Formats: sequence, structure tokens, C-alpha cells
Amino acid sequence: MLTLEGLTVSREEVADHFSAAAKPNESDREARAILEVIQSLRLIESLIESRGREAELSPDLLLNLNSAGALRTTPGDSSRSIKAEHLAAAIEGACRWYSAESFAELHPVEQASIVLLRLIEIQPFENANERTALVAASLFTLRRELPPINISPELETTFRAALVEGFQMNTKPMVELIAEALERNRIEALEGFRKT
Repeated sequence: MLTLEGLTVSREEVADHFSAAAKPNESDREARAILEVIQSLRLIESLIESRGREAELSPDLLLNLNSAGALRTTPGDSSRSIKAEHLAAAIEGACRWYSAESFAELHPVEQASIVLLRLIEIQPFENANERTALVAASLFTLRRELPPINISPELETTFRAALVEGFQMNTKPMVELIAEALERNRIEALEGFRKT
């Protein structure tokens, strides 16, 4: 996930930070990013523990998943970006849609794909929009006992292509990509379990 931001992070580094209560120094951008992702995933896991499959993505939760904790006040990175003054309403509307009965009928991978695409399109934050969107979309897989979404470096080109398609209302490539990413995560977890 963090390699999408150009950070050089290994699985071993993530595992070290996950198991330790290490506090990164201010200049260690990668370590801070790892801890931010871990904290965000723990926040989602806590919500799922208390609410189960009824856990929902709310505007407040989304704000808490981003390290800045505040919506952007500047123009977004693309012509698709929502204007800063309309972000709160766009996020509120998206979160209402994600909790609608018709949305609940979708497969969790489809739900996660739609959430991911819409949040990246909205660009609610100054930084780490893709990371935050991936973690937020993971709520929809985790609450159905699937792994969190992790886009490995090998899938980045496919991810970028799926984003382009998704912004043109074709969500199928993103659904397929997330399904592949989840399967890879399961295989890697099983291999790691076998090694221990």
C-alpha cells in the first residue's frame, strides 16, 4: 500500500512496527507511514469488534483514518476533484450511499472497489488520499472476514489502469484487481504461517 506513495517499505519493516510499540523519529517518513496505516487498521478492527457486519464508514471515521484528520482546503489534484467547499457534503453523501440497503446487497469486493474509487476521486485530504481510501475500503472486506486491501508493487500498473477505468464508470477492472490482491494476501499469509 505504501509503495504506491513512492515509499520504500518491506514486509519485514511493517512486521517489526506491527509487533513493537516503536515511535518513529520525525525524519523517518516510512516508519511514520507504517504506524499510521497500522493505527488506521486497528481503528477499523475495533469498530468491527463492536459493531460486527453492521460497522459503517462514517465521515468522522474517514477523518480519523487520515493522519491529518482534516479535510483539504486547497484544490484537488485533478479536474475530477470535488471543490474544497463541497467536500463535507460529498463525503456525507458517499457514506450514506455506502450504508444503503442496495449497497449492502453487493459483494464485499464490489463494495470495497466502489468505496476506493469514489474516495480517490473525491480526494478529501491534502495528503495520503490513496492510502486512506485503501484503508477505508478495507472496512468492507474486513467486516466480512476477508483480509485488508493491500496493492503490492507488482500490481501498481494494473491498479493505475483500473483507476482510469473506474473514473469512466467501469468498476470491473478494480473489482478484479482487489479480488486478486486479496487472494495474494491470503496466499502470503498462509506461506508466512507455514514458515513459523
